[in-house]
Amino acid sequence: MLVGLKPIQIDVEVDGNQGVPQLLFIGLTSQATEEAKERITTALLNCGVRMRSKRTVVNLAPAEVPKSGSGFDLAIAIGLLKMYGEVELNTDDTLFLGELSLDGKLRKIRGALPLILAAKSFGFKKVILPYANAAEVAIISEIALFPIHHLNDYLAFARVQEPLHPLKQELFHPPIFPSPQEVDFADIRGQEYAKRALLIAAAGGHHILLNGAPGIGKSYMAKAFRSILPPLTETEAIEVTTIHSVYGTNENGLVTEAPFRAPHHTTSTSGLIGGGTQLRPGEISLAHRGVLFLDEFLEFHQTAIEALRQPLEDGYIALSRALGSTTFPAKFMLIAATNPCPCGYSGSTKKACTCSKQVVNHYLKKLSGPIFDRFDLHVPVREIELEKLTQHRATTAITSEYYKEQVAQARRKQQKRYVDQSFSLNSELPSKFASKLISFSTSGLIALNRSVVKHQLSGRGYFKLIKVSQTVADLEVSAVGSQIEERHVAEAVQYR
Repeated sequence: MLVGLKPIQIDVEVDGNQGVPQLLFIGLTSQATEEAKERITTALLNCGVRMRSKRTVVNLAPAEVPKSGSGFDLAIAIGLLKMYGEVELNTDDTLFLGELSLDGKLRKIRGALPLILAAKSFGFKKVILPYANAAEVAIISEIALFPIHHLNDYLAFARVQEPLHPLKQELFHPPIFPSPQEVDFADIRGQEYAKRALLIAAAGGHHILLNGAPGIGKSYMAKAFRSILPPLTETEAIEVTTIHSVYGTNENGLVTEAPFRAPHHTTSTSGLIGGGTQLRPGEISLAHRGVLFLDEFLEFHQTAIEALRQPLEDGYIALSRALGSTTFPAKFMLIAATNPCPCGYSGSTKKACTCSKQVVNHYLKKLSGPIFDRFDLHVPVREIELEKLTQHRATTAITSEYYKEQVAQARRKQQKRYVDQSFSLNSELPSKFASKLISFSTSGLIALNRSVVKHQLSGRGYFKLIKVSQTVADLEVSAVGSQIEERHVAEAVQYR
């Protein structure tokens, strides 16, 4: 069982004695687990197994841990079959996962990938699981996996030794072609300044704030952002799939592309950061190793916006609820898009703003100093001239494929620089390592110090300027060793 992402081994004990015939569950079971009584008894009857007239007790141990979910169905059914003498195999080294339907079929469960990874660490040698979860876990090695469609499949194996077919391990293959729904940067008219900022954000894994009038392409550019991200590595793919598996959104096996999450601005705080009665991950964790796009950023509830402080800084979210405590990873790139005022046209050259100064100030106060300071790049998005809007896509327009190669080249430099570290992107660089791993030219260091004094940057702003300057340097093909020069600082400070 999983509490958040933390695995807990649950032992199923079944015992039958004389007394009033009934099936009892003990061990702090939830309503969903209690309902397993009817699912399991009906499934066994439909598989030709007669229920015995005994007072049967099913204990889910340890007793002090609340149990939830329907993934215990198969294990309980096997326990009953062993008590009845229908199954005489030694199952001590086998983990059973699966929800039973009334006819005995096995339904897909949430969290199969982290549960099987936990089974390896707990010392299990075999896992029986629903066939519907096979694609998700096929990458796991060093443990025998046996996906089955129906409870009868295991009964045939136990009774007449009809073989179970082990799941063939699949090697990791990152996607070669982009998803067909992705927007290409070449289709974006104008906005060269904003596109450059997005390229820097993708290359270094930085957070970016887009501010501008309605309808000028903020959301469109954010959607195009996904098309320039490199595919996930095998380790990242397992991390991401684990989270999506627990949440229940993983439908097509291993997640190999960077996630792109775009929740509506009415999303609650718990929907954004996670939690709830079952300690499920929120949008920030579902965006782990990918992008969280918050459109209409200042329309989100104030508590939801402020709840982003810790995960933006630390890369994880720690939750404590009645069910227990857990930690979810949350290393994501935040793209926030907002209007400059409620009507959206403050500062516009094309349409008059209808908001009073007091209304504008009240609106902008939702973007507190601590949250604003956590964005690496602050980008004003300008209105587009009519002639650029009416132009057809030029054959010389820079495509997402070109940007993607630039991002990949910059990230290769970062991986080489941080090869012995626990991080791989400039945005993840701890402040204490900046002087050790980052190199400035004399003019670059002078420009950095001058910029900090001129713009009165905070300590966080100082280190963010260093990180963005390093990413700008990494994007230069000719940069040998990617030393930070004055021109790199000069560009990076534009976004502060």
